[in-house]
Amino acid sequence: MKITFIGAGNVAQQLAPALKRCEYSIHEICNRNSSKGKKLAKQVSASYVNDVSKVEDTGGIVIIAVKDDAIAEVIKKLPALKNSLVIHTSGATDISALKKKFRNCGVIWQVQTIKARTKIDFKKVPLVIEANNSSSKQKLKKLSYALSNKVYSLNSGQRRVLHLGAVFVNNFPNHLYYLSQELLKKHKMPFELFGPLILSTAENGMEDPKTAQTGPAKRNDKKTMKAHLELLPDKNYRALYKFLSKSIVNLYN
Repeated sequence: MKITFIGAGNVAQQLAPALKRCEYSIHEICNRNSSKGKKLAKQVSASYVNDVSKVEDTGGIVIIAVKDDAIAEVIKKLPALKNSLVIHTSGATDISALKKKFRNCGVIWQVQTIKARTKIDFKKVPLVIEANNSSSKQKLKKLSYALSNKVYSLNSGQRRVLHLGAVFVNNFPNHLYYLSQELLKKHKMPFELFGPLILSTAENGMEDPKTAQTGPAKRNDKKTMKAHLELLPDKNYRALYKFLSKSIVNLYN
């Protein structure tokens, strides 16, 4: 089966080589940035196309792997592609964006942060899929199970909730890591001191986040929390500390 990628960013740079390793034929890479597109095309032995309107209708799968805000523009420029299955890779974009134009369409979203230079073992990455008809779903399931051992069929509403949850477990904690790193820098301490703590927190939280909670807010230790607030460098830090601590206090007390 021939696979075409629209986009040559982080997702395409991980997914295209992974599918090639699964013995799928990568037919075309379409990307506005020619150097980036040609580089990926060469890597996966595909043709390079710089115009979305010239993407071929091979009867295979066309994967729209662009940022969420660009999906509508890509759909508008694509030909009707009556024989191909057209899918996007967004966690937050409804399948209806594709249904308006394409007879066969779907979604494949990896529940994982994807960066081009990070080595990813897709076998361990949960994949969430959705399709508009049974034949498209079968084709999408076959592709997904070639990549991963963990494939889940969810509708667009469920996927939006999952995407929101991912922001809470991934994006927000990572921002807190950054704030903590900056705090330690000001006091000439290395952030690597928190390495084991971050790993153990993640492992314990996987079992039961509520039981795994520790710290002064859970104990409602007002003296310690007051001392922490005095150490924080500005009002934004203090507001965030107060908000999160209050949420924890309310849950456990």
